Amino acid sequence: MSQPSSSPAQISIDSIYNGPVNCGNGGYISGLLASLLVDEGEGDAEIRINAAFPVETPLQVKDTDKGIGVYLDDTLLGSARRIQLELNIPTPPNVESARAASQRFEFIHASDPKGCYVCSPTRTSENGLLVFCGALDTLIEPEAGIDWRTQTEKNIVAALWRPAENLCNDKDTIDDIYVWSALDCPGAYAIKAAEPNAGLQLLGTCSGSIKTPLKPNEDYIVSSWKTSANSGRKRFMGVAIHNTAGELMACAEQIWIDVGNALPTSK
Repeated sequence: MSQPSSSPAQISIDSIYNGPVNCGNGGYISGLLASLLVDEGEGDAEIRINAAFPVETPLQVKDTDKGIGVYLDDTLLGSARRIQLELNIPTPPNVESARAASQRFEFIHASDPKGCYVCSPTRTSENGLLVFCGALDTLIEPEAGIDWRTQTEKNIVAALWRPAENLCNDKDTIDDIYVWSALDCPGAYAIKAAEPNAGLQLLGTCSGSIKTPLKPNEDYIVSSWKTSANSGRKRFMGVAIHNTAGELMACAEQIWIDVGNALPTSK
């Protein structure tokens, strides 16, 4: 597993890549940190987000004994290390089910006026990913007695996603950073669908794996499920991207933190 020959001593997140207001999107942060640790398409990584990453702000990147850390002055904002991700992935929904789920999308990440980079319906393909996850019909018409708050390994939400050509790298495939980004919000939408009264969710840990490069202007099925039962404020989610033939393209295992009504703030 190779490592990029040189990592920048400093990074800055453009304001286009926001999640909460004035803060970087968790998936974009994860993809950015992963890109500093492993070459495109060459390894899995675990990213931990300790605090909000402010946008348009120089942040320091430092080597650690396990990988890298990103700091604002003396505050550790997040870290990344190499791992080998092992994740049980449910059979993806079919194209028709994913398309129907997208039509049930209800926007929840709107603290910034332009909305979240990944899931805002007010953006265009020029400045957003347009990943619109909605509840699958299995959740709309559940079997009697099913409590989706406790169900694991069952897809809860899905979307049909078509990445745009402007997301490509120099190999004419979708840059890994944007794939990591697309893997972010579906987990939060699955939590909200299964637990309508849950509080605001912040991504705490994201372990990701890019299996096969995605191509622009092709449809992909995005889905999310619970990997294990809740533990206090923690929610444990899985997210996957499959092509329309059912081949796994990318996946992530996440830990979300329920913060009630408290939005993150950046310094």
